[in-house]
Amino acid sequence: MSQDLLTEISNAFEPFDPPPQGAYVDCGSVRGDWSILTELGRKIIRSKTTTCQLYTGHRGAGKSTELLRLEKYLTEQKYFVVNFGADDEDIDIADTEYADILMACTKHLVKKVKFEDPNPLKGISSWLQARADSLSELLLTELKFDGLSLEQQVSQITKITATIKAQPDNRKKIRERINANAPSLLQVLNDFIDAGKKSLIKQGYKDLVLIVDNLDRIIESQKSANELSNYDEIFIKRHDQMRGLHCHVIYTVPIAMVYSERCTQLQNNFNETDVLPMIMLQNEKGEKSEEGLAKFREIIAKRIAPIAINGQDIGLTLSKAVETQVFESKEVLERLCLMSGGHIRLFIKMIQKALDHTDDLPISRKAVNRAIEDAKEDYLNAIFDHQWNLLSEVNATNQIPNAENDKEYPRLLANRCVLEYRYRDQDDKLKRWYAVHPLVKELDKFRV
Repeated sequence: MSQDLLTEISNAFEPFDPPPQGAYVDCGSVRGDWSILTELGRKIIRSKTTTCQLYTGHRGAGKSTELLRLEKYLTEQKYFVVNFGADDEDIDIADTEYADILMACTKHLVKKVKFEDPNPLKGISSWLQARADSLSELLLTELKFDGLSLEQQVSQITKITATIKAQPDNRKKIRERINANAPSLLQVLNDFIDAGKKSLIKQGYKDLVLIVDNLDRIIESQKSANELSNYDEIFIKRHDQMRGLHCHVIYTVPIAMVYSERCTQLQNNFNETDVLPMIMLQNEKGEKSEEGLAKFREIIAKRIAPIAINGQDIGLTLSKAVETQVFESKEVLERLCLMSGGHIRLFIKMIQKALDHTDDLPISRKAVNRAIEDAKEDYLNAIFDHQWNLLSEVNATNQIPNAENDKEYPRLLANRCVLEYRYRDQDDKLKRWYAVHPLVKELDKFRV
């Protein structure tokens, strides 16, 4: 039974999957009272015009999970939501430009929005058909729309996005053809959206919301010193087109861009970017947050509770004794929590790693230490020699200095060596502070 149980527990902690049904834990109170329903949802519900919002946070902090929560909330409020992860099928995060995103949005909108028009894609299909000959050469397959069913037309669009993602040699040429005619493609896509919204309203929906997730994973690249980086091309140069869709839109954006000299331009183009803060397990003085630790215990309990072995609800029993039956002591569990820095995905990965070194419950101190040591190696490999002094500055001040070399700090935020936290003080003022990741502070090269 013990091996079956360990297998079930390990599978309950898949770091790249959203929490199982019923396992979501609301951590807003230890994120500075941040709520996606308030920060992003209300802007949509209370706006009489379409909105375009940017959303970011540390990789693995729970952004996608919160977006799923927002999708559920908006659906309950009678909004039709199209939510997709751009890197799943459509973009190569190591080489992404605006044209890739526009085609991905086109594909997912035409796949999801259903209405009565017998040929709803006539504008989009005509646009693509006019360029079919040149695109077919690059797709290495015929591109045609005449006489096809709706599903077959959608599959033709999927050919384009699949090629953009999978074939670097043809990617640039496809982009050139799309970029040269992007305004007209945007227009026919908006014609589709406008018609779709009319149909959705007849079906009882209030409006259409498009959520484009995982754009924060895009890796910044620059072809030459005289050219814009892909970040700037997408979110600065093309901001009018990014905002140009005739529906509510939420884009995730790389955190390194938000904490850079471009933040003012982003605010001017999109208004303020909403940031998902890290879960606070310690305050600036290093004192433990009992509320934050309780949230992490709840995360474990809710994932374990549904587990049953041979008809026995053993998971429910374990969920009530996480500190003594799942882990060998409260201290061992707390160390694992604190070493995560409040980073949910890392916390879950370390639990899974500790289970790899466990033959029987409870999880021992030795197994937890092995998981921590493995995680420390990842951070050691991510830090360059010249960055150690910068980390010491953050550790001393709990702030990101406005220094000559401040371009380094966005990089440290992006690779999670520095984490951002928020809380409300006694006067309900929002306080923002930064900390060096606890795993980094335990590395031999770190200097206080």
